[in-house]
Amino acid sequence: DVAARFEPARDLGGDLYDFLAPEPNTLVIAVGDVSGKGVPAALYGAFAGELVRSRTFRRRYSSDRSGPAQVMASMNTILYERQLEEYYCTMIYAVFDFKRRTLTMSNAGLPYPVRKRGGALGEPAAQIELPGVPLGSFSGSNYDELVLDLKPGDLFVFVTDGVTEAQDALLREFGSERLMAIADQMHDRPAREIVDAIFTAVNEFRGDMPPNDDTTAVVVRVTG
Repeated sequence: DVAARFEPARDLGGDLYDFLAPEPNTLVIAVGDVSGKGVPAALYGAFAGELVRSRTFRRRYSSDRSGPAQVMASMNTILYERQLEEYYCTMIYAVFDFKRRTLTMSNAGLPYPVRKRGGALGEPAAQIELPGVPLGSFSGSNYDELVLDLKPGDLFVFVTDGVTEAQDALLREFGSERLMAIADQMHDRPAREIVDAIFTAVNEFRGDMPPNDDTTAVVVRVTG
């Protein structure tokens, strides 16, 4: 059960997300955030999005079954070599393998995703701590790779910093604790409702303050 929502801070934004199925029983989710806003960020984001798709689907035609860390390193090299007005991109690249019941993930500087375990009564939602250098920032960057097991009822929440760094009138940030509280409260609800609840909470927290960044949330629930 998958849902996503995106709201730009301006008419055009630099956030991106994609759902891809390069192989049977596999779902790839990429969520990214380009530095800056407006048309330049949107163009850079479009280029990064095409890199995600090309690096993902080339697995079909190659004996090289590269994982998220290799995909990120390859994208970093291409973006760094382009030097497109010194932009960079934070991103999470996650591969859900429903046959092997695993999630393999790399992070290039996006806010840590949130996981709420299914079937674990009393276990609160927690962040998946996986740091990484933004794509396009430095030549030759390497990325860590984390493998997690999947269980029915598991909930994963991926957001850009437009969620966690949303500010109220006192310049306080929405933060990760509020995001984890939503995961705890709504983990058994459909993914679409959880995504909408995140945006409602962010907008209510912000009040009359205008958005200071593009906002994206992607929710994945393992239903069986």
